[in-house]
Amino acid sequence: TSTRNPKAMSSLQILHYSVKRHHMVHKVSSLLDAYSGLLSNESVILVVNSSFVDPLLQFESQLKIIESSFRMLVVMPSLDKIKEMGSSNEDFEDMENLYHNILNTYENILLTLVSKDLYKLQILKEMLVWMSKDRSYLQERIMVIINKVLRFTVTKVRKYTSVDAPCLGLLAAELSLLCSHEDPSIVQQASLGMCHLLYIAQCQYDIRTNKPTNDKSYSLQFPSSDVEFLPKEFQQDKSKIAQRVGQTLLPSLLTDFVWSLLMKLSSPDDKIASDAASILKFTLEFHAKKVTMVTKIVDAIYRQLCDNNCMKDVMLRVITLLTCTSPKKVIFQLMDYSVPADDTLIQMWQAAGSEASVAPHVLKTILLILKGKPEEMEDTLTQGKCFSLDATNLMPLAASQALCTFLPLGSYKKAVAQFFPQLLMTLMFQVFYSKELKLTPRDNALYAQDALRVLLNCSGLQQVDITLTKENFWDQLSEDPCCYCGVYFIAKTLSEYNFPQFPETLRYLYKLSVEGPRRSEDTVIIVIFLTEVSFVDCELCSPFLSLPKFKSKFQFLIFLPLNVGPYQDLRS
Repeated sequence: TSTRNPKAMSSLQILHYSVKRHHMVHKVSSLLDAYSGLLSNESVILVVNSSFVDPLLQFESQLKIIESSFRMLVVMPSLDKIKEMGSSNEDFEDMENLYHNILNTYENILLTLVSKDLYKLQILKEMLVWMSKDRSYLQERIMVIINKVLRFTVTKVRKYTSVDAPCLGLLAAELSLLCSHEDPSIVQQASLGMCHLLYIAQCQYDIRTNKPTNDKSYSLQFPSSDVEFLPKEFQQDKSKIAQRVGQTLLPSLLTDFVWSLLMKLSSPDDKIASDAASILKFTLEFHAKKVTMVTKIVDAIYRQLCDNNCMKDVMLRVITLLTCTSPKKVIFQLMDYSVPADDTLIQMWQAAGSEASVAPHVLKTILLILKGKPEEMEDTLTQGKCFSLDATNLMPLAASQALCTFLPLGSYKKAVAQFFPQLLMTLMFQVFYSKELKLTPRDNALYAQDALRVLLNCSGLQQVDITLTKENFWDQLSEDPCCYCGVYFIAKTLSEYNFPQFPETLRYLYKLSVEGPRRSEDTVIIVIFLTEVSFVDCELCSPFLSLPKFKSKFQFLIFLPLNVGPYQDLRS
């Protein structure tokens, strides 16, 4: 057709050229708009940066302008796309120069801000967050700019006597996730960024701990150029990332790192959530002892689990790892929720009790809580401080219920045997305290009584529980407004079965009887219990019975009510 109609062919070529030229003009126009917009934003940022404005307001205003400029960058066509349009070499060279000028302008804005204040590295973290929210924003050219800014910061901090960069933990969390990205070019840039960041963090750590930054045993030896160093150890290796981050970041920054990853577990992107879970577990396995703000983390996990978060197993594993290094903080937080515990909280108790090595510390913490009296606002054992900020302290009730979960665990078998006397007497006190609470019938669960029964069954004393159950003892105990009679029957039944924990229980009872002042109801329970079990083995008891302080405690029996059968026997 073209050979028969040369004129028609010429018209088609003209039309094709016109369309292509129109696309070229459009692309050049978009580049020119981006360039002019960046230059305008740069002038505004520099004016704000040199003005005497509140630092927070200054940062917020600059961040808004940076975000506007960032969106101009990510919608620009890449050089490959411009080249595909078939422009001449001369046209392409002009557009390539314009393209690089745009990127350099954005980079210079960031360098100017960071050079004045390392705090503004926070902007890089925000850029990574924007990229994580929109896949089209995650581009190698943006990652290159981030690396150049970090590289520039490395050269600056080498000369500093102090390094104030509080965002390093959050920034490390974002970069660590990109080290497992599907795009190799993104992985390489993210890994290089991690190396830059860890060098900055190492300098900060060395300065804070008064270690010389040129000491090879402590400081990272950073290469003179990026080409010399291929950060392969961070590419797709979450374990290495977790180890190096944990070793290098200060505790507060490592806590930010952990917190950021924890928040990523609820990400709608399954890949991000999965990668965050892996890095989080590795970090806590290696460096959980450095993590601060444990209470806040535990509370966040509880709230996310209540929302049926899909990463339940990971969150429960975090509870286990934190309990291994900070048992007191974890247990106190777990006891500070509403009573009775819901299913979520019970699962967290089970996770906290899964490691045998930490069982003694957990039981010690629970015993400390159980020394408090429900609804009591002040306790001498805590030096005048409440266990809870609540008007009514219900932590002892929660602790009693928690023991029903902890005591039967196989990992707690040795610890339960070790603390049997303390648990036995503490629960006896709590049974009495619970009767004084003004609770509705629905809320008045017998947590201490249930825990006492669990203790007996976990300690080889099932027959004692069976005997008391046959005599309808537990039902009567819950109905009786005064439990002194119940104390006598429990002690009497234990004595009849010659329980194997008798020697250590007797020693503990004696220790309680000669210690400093106690609540009057505690003293009555101690005396009743001690009197009954004391006649199991007279030879073992005789050294204690002869002591003056021990005898003086027995004089308390004369004040027991005369009209109660067991007490008449005791007085006689």
